[in-house]
Amino acid sequence: MNNNIYEMPLFKGGNKETIEKIMHDFPSRYVHYKKGDTIAMQGNACRSLYILCEGSVYAKMISEEGKEFTLDTLSAPDVLASSFIFSSEGIFPITILANSNCSLWIVNRNSILRIIEEDSLVLRNYLTVISDHSMFLSKRLNEFALQTLSSRILSYIEQNGIIQNLQEAAFILGVARPSLSRAILQLVNQGVLKKENRGYILS
Repeated sequence: MNNNIYEMPLFKGGNKETIEKIMHDFPSRYVHYKKGDTIAMQGNACRSLYILCEGSVYAKMISEEGKEFTLDTLSAPDVLASSFIFSSEGIFPITILANSNCSLWIVNRNSILRIIEEDSLVLRNYLTVISDHSMFLSKRLNEFALQTLSSRILSYIEQNGIIQNLQEAAFILGVARPSLSRAILQLVNQGVLKKENRGYILS
């Protein structure tokens, strides 16, 4: 087993002998995806933990009417589906797409269950991963439920430094590009934002 996994947040500090023995009993898969590939589909069964080893992915939700909402963009190393594999429904509530060429380690649910039962440090790591993801989602919900589009644009620039690609930013913010363009123009006219050759930044 590649020792690099023990530098990942989930397994850092874990007992190598315990983890390797369990992983031997419940084989896992190491898979590669190209940019744009679908890694997991909303509504499909979730029976494994997806550990992002290389590259980045984004998670989105799609309503019955076809409206899309981008929840997050995740970069390696990170854990995907940590909150889903032990849920009573056992499905993906989101779709996960490759944002770049990426590699994932897909670990069977029984393997993870055995590891966290036998290694208390990995259990604590796992709880931290779930808690961090839940905290992020609560902040994300606050952005979309309580903030105006202008506030969300400013939050986006504060986090990323700039808006370079309007289509990409609109996708991440979950709005139509024309709506984003109008809101940005209004902020520019108000002197809150300014346009440079590389994109829109805070004034």
